[in-house]
Amino acid sequence: MTSVLRGPAGSRLTLPPRARLALLPTPLAPAPRLAGALGLGELFIKRDDLTGFAFAGNKARPLEFLAAGAVSGGADTLLTGGAAGSNFCAATAAAAQREGLACHLVIAGDPAPPGPALSLAMAWGATVSWTRDADRASVDRALPRAARELAAAGRRPYLIPRGGATALGAVGYFLAASELAGQLAGHGVRAARVVVAVGSGGTLAGLAAGNAALGRPWTLVGASASRPAAEMSRRVLGLAAECLALLAAGPGTAGAAITRAAMTGADVEVADVRGPGHGLPSAEGAAAAAQAVRTEGLMTDPVYTAKALSLVARQPGAGAVVFWHTGGMLDVVAAAQEAAP
Repeated sequence: MTSVLRGPAGSRLTLPPRARLALLPTPLAPAPRLAGALGLGELFIKRDDLTGFAFAGNKARPLEFLAAGAVSGGADTLLTGGAAGSNFCAATAAAAQREGLACHLVIAGDPAPPGPALSLAMAWGATVSWTRDADRASVDRALPRAARELAAAGRRPYLIPRGGATALGAVGYFLAASELAGQLAGHGVRAARVVVAVGSGGTLAGLAAGNAALGRPWTLVGASASRPAAEMSRRVLGLAAECLALLAAGPGTAGAAITRAAMTGADVEVADVRGPGHGLPSAEGAAAAAQAVRTEGLMTDPVYTAKALSLVARQPGAGAVVFWHTGGMLDVVAAAQEAAP
């Protein structure tokens, strides 16, 4: 399904094909008790843990465009990969089922008993191959080879990079920026600092592109839980620019306004919150997670969202802060299983 919406200055923007997966808009919830505990003037939680599709969290928005791109391109198989605990892999398997496609996942490392995410992906019909190399970058090298093998077997694969971090996938969060702007306006807020966890970079890239098109009302702060901050900043800005170029090239009258929203190095702030390393809990994240549960009953996972929440306490000034909750509920379950006696 192709849709048209109003872009900058009321111009018309034609979007790429879209498969409706998420239940949108997700809530924007004030968090006064957590704000008080952190010494913040005003704190909101953007609840993308509640996108309502297959525990996908923030993965549902990009998959709406990636799955539709596969269908419109004549593919019959979604192909992606990641670590064994990848929430994106599980969400991709569910999206494939929803759109009548097959799914193949390339997983880093050696075969091992699956955790919650991979168990769900396999239950939803995904087939799996392993790289035999624990380095997540081994997936990037293996995916093109898997695409060739699937094609040789008569399949029509649609290759999605780890995390769905592409210009097309970022369109989901380009639109989410307008969603947030409308919700903040309902609270009488325009300017804000928006803090979001960063893994592969697609979520922050889409928000950066959307923020630029809106006239940059927010300061965007990325909590990099996967890669060094400088590398992540370059990656995010590149993806954001590609997203804007994709939208500017489409039909409609918004292209010129979007093109003028060129990305600059000031469009994102990225902080390194990896702590002991990707996938490993940090002391700061654990403290932030405990505080969120005590004050708001808010669950965060140790891999991404708890580490990002620890960054919220470091936001200066008395203005509004938005913590964009990206999900990770399967990691919450996995962590609870590991901690159980």
